[in-house]
This record gives sequence, C-alpha cells and structure tokens, in this order.
Amino acid sequence: MVSASAQTKSRPSAMRSLLKVLQTETSGVRSSSLPIIRTRRSSPDSQCGLRSTLLQVRDLGLGYDSDETVLFKYCSGTCPHARSNHDLTLRNLRLSGVLPRPAPGETWHSTPCCRPTHHEDMAFLDNSHRWHKVEKLSAAACSCVG
Repeated sequence: MVSASAQTKSRPSAMRSLLKVLQTETSGVRSSSLPIIRTRRSSPDSQCGLRSTLLQVRDLGLGYDSDETVLFKYCSGTCPHARSNHDLTLRNLRLSGVLPRPAPGETWHSTPCCRPTHHEDMAFLDNSHRWHKVEKLSAAACSCVG
C-alpha cells in the first residue's frame, strides 16, 4: 500500500511529465515516443474489447418473432488517445474559425472509439419454424478506430 506522503511526492513528477508532453504537442514537434493519454475513468477492465450477452431474438429489435436465445457479441470499452499533428492542427483550425462549423446534428469526433472490425452472421429459427440468417449481425473482433 502506498502512503499518502508517497502519493503527494509522485504527483509533481507526473505533472511535469504531462506538462512536457503538452509543450511538445503545442510546439508542433511530435515524438514517436509520446505517451498514450488515458482518461481517469479508464482501467484495464474497461479497455476496448469484445463483450457478449444472451438475448432473445425478438429483443434485437429486427422484427423477428422468435423465442430463440442467441449470443450477441458487441464491442465496448475505452480507447487510448495519442494526439497527432493532424489532431492539433484540426483543433487550431476549428478554434480560429477557418473550418466551418458542423451542420446541426453533425459532430466531429476527435478521439478513437471501440468498433467492430469483423462481423459474424447469425442464424435462428422463428416461431413459425422458418430459418433466418442475418448477415453481419454480431461482432467478431474489435479495435480502436479513428
């Protein structure tokens, strides 16, 4: 267990490291050894990955009348964000007004998000005893995209 005095002593060095990264980023010089910045909420358990849950087909919201239970796989979790020169330039252009504002309902995303990179088909039997195959319904692999 780390004592309170040890925690307060390590904070200044962490702050200096973060300040150094921010100074490097704002100078326009990007080092390939820049650390990945994570949010305070991220933890090893919340990293981007494949999750699964058992659902009845009717709960998928696709209009099928089926009592069958399927394993639905999806992607969830946080992604590290290493700021690139493109991210810094885009931010500066947006703040200076050079780039037009997004249309209503449209947003710009500047952080990577956890998304499926491969999908699986799913087959099931409905309550009228007919087979259905839905292509690319379930995630098969996940990655941070963007």
